[in-house]
Amino acid sequence: MADIDIPALKEILWHKMHGDLKSLVPWFTSHEQILCPVCFRPLRYDDFSLEHIIPRQAVADDPEEVRAAIPRNERSGMTLLCRKPLLINQKIMYNNGCNSWKGKYFDPLLKDVFKPGLWTRPFTSQHHVALFCAGYLGLVRKFGYQIALMPSGLLMRNQFFNPQKFVKEFPISSQVVFTGDATVEYSEDTRDFWSDPFRFSVGEGVAVTILRNLVLPIPISRDPTSPLARVLPYAPSRFKLRPDLRTAFD
Repeated sequence: MADIDIPALKEILWHKMHGDLKSLVPWFTSHEQILCPVCFRPLRYDDFSLEHIIPRQAVADDPEEVRAAIPRNERSGMTLLCRKPLLINQKIMYNNGCNSWKGKYFDPLLKDVFKPGLWTRPFTSQHHVALFCAGYLGLVRKFGYQIALMPSGLLMRNQFFNPQKFVKEFPISSQVVFTGDATVEYSEDTRDFWSDPFRFSVGEGVAVTILRNLVLPIPISRDPTSPLARVLPYAPSRFKLRPDLRTAFD
């Protein structure tokens, strides 16, 4: 089965993300820009490229009948990440933006994790961080920019640029991964497992993220399923969102 048309998909994601962002940060209503979900720079359409959250090389290992029945883009979970060079103090930190940063530091490790049978390497802290960063992108894809704009979003964005180990602010209680037996065959009963790779259950201060057969407790500052007070000047704190627009390098 052919993948979803790439140019159309990019435009669909762009308009969805722009509409969500301007509902939370009115400045973007009159600016044709969105924030990169990771570095948080406001950038234009041409500065972004499509990103497979679960990398293409990982879903390439899915069983043949799965690959025939479900498009790769659906099995990966798609978002937009920037491709503009990352700069710190006007010096290039990474030339091809957050998309290529993820490709270098996380995608090979995610391929290890989702490889059928034995992993090619032992599970390390780098694998651990890669999973949590993929889970963060999955949360943004599901619940929108409110995930990135809250304090826990800044924590996850800082973690993205520390691929070797968890940053000190990352809660110890969240530094675990639970795993169960992976589904190895395709049927109508297992289609949900192979299609969208993410499922979420939100609790107090944590978003339990199910990534195929893995469970990650990702820290979260507020319940994204609770409605936001977008107009009322006074509302209970659980219905408020004070956007944190700092970049990951501030």
